[in-house]
Amino acid sequence: MTEKPWLRSYPLDAPKNFTYPEFLPVEDLLIKTALDMPNRTALIFYGKKISYRELNRLSDAFALALMRFGVKKGDRVALLLPNVPQFVIAYYGALKAEAIVVPTNPLYTERELEHQLADSGSQTLVALDIFYPKIKNVWNKTGLRRVILTGV
Repeated sequence: MTEKPWLRSYPLDAPKNFTYPEFLPVEDLLIKTALDMPNRTALIFYGKKISYRELNRLSDAFALALMRFGVKKGDRVALLLPNVPQFVIAYYGALKAEAIVVPTNPLYTERELEHQLADSGSQTLVALDIFYPKIKNVWNKTGLRRVILTGV
């Protein structure tokens, strides 16, 4: 057996092995957690708490909105968001819509953003509204069809 030196730093009662399901989509982890502990806090943002039930409901609503906008299975949905609740909601919503999530760095220059959007084939971008001037300058150089803006 291969030595696992990190196990020495684990508490004595911590399991040394974990059993993972063969296949479990990431979004199913949220759904399961929302069923198992719906009132537990999933997110805290500037003192506002969002429970797992609410996060699941919001991501369901966002998934439905994406599908109504025309997002289909396998489409790329890019996220240009900092660490805000909308990132988590959009992330899980896109997965529930069977899209592929393309997280992008809000600190990207226009050139870097243009490259990532074009290279990934993203057709939808979810972004914080303050990034719109940057998005407007690269939109026609990418395959974007729609931009969804949110505020803090």
